[in-house]
Amino acid sequence: MKRTCSVIFVLASVATNLLATELRDVLAHPEKFQNRRITVVGIARVPGYFFICPDEKAAVKKNPSKALLVRKNNSTQPEYREMDRKWVQVTGVVSDEKRDGYELDTSSFEGHGICLEKIRVLRDRPQLRIKDDTVFGIFKNSMAEPLRVEVVPKSEGGVIFFLKPGDVDETEIYEGRAVASQLEGPRNVSPYKQKVGQPVAAGEITFRSLPSDYEYSDESSEKRRLYFKIIDHQIKRVDVSEGRTWKRP
Repeated sequence: MKRTCSVIFVLASVATNLLATELRDVLAHPEKFQNRRITVVGIARVPGYFFICPDEKAAVKKNPSKALLVRKNNSTQPEYREMDRKWVQVTGVVSDEKRDGYELDTSSFEGHGICLEKIRVLRDRPQLRIKDDTVFGIFKNSMAEPLRVEVVPKSEGGVIFFLKPGDVDETEIYEGRAVASQLEGPRNVSPYKQKVGQPVAAGEITFRSLPSDYEYSDESSEKRRLYFKIIDHQIKRVDVSEGRTWKRP
């Protein structure tokens, strides 16, 4: 299951007063920078839209209350999730207008943002220790029928995805339960349009086995991943060594 994702930037102190003043001004009065190209230095966050916030403290929050949208070009630019909680430098043009391929969120932050042109990790900066409690689950359907899988957290929300026999999918998960149900309908019909049948497998999702420092690990780290196999009417966790052998899309 693909995840739509963007990046969140959190400003920290920068090398010059001019740059710091400009960034604060952009946050306070983005309309004054309309159609201007600027370069900003900050800390990347990657849970949703791509934003710039005023200080390091805001990097702890995945959805800051004050931020400037950094607009990615979905046609040519990746998600940049590997840059999460790293120092980066970004160059782009400030705009609240439609531009070919660029995201535009008019419901937040008055639609202003920086249309991303260049981005690079600043590897000479000190390593950051910012917590992120995101955990990913990798599920494999080892049964002979297509399944609808629902992750049911202890709190509100949840995730639903579909797996053909042998398919493997990765998605963000929460502590709670996972339930797999049959699909009723012709095989040539999209699973999204089929009727959901009876549950055929279930299992508990708990984070007790994760390393104590997983919240500080990179998003791509195995420390924040759990593997689950759907088989014999169970959704059971398996060892990382087995999960790594699964062929993913």
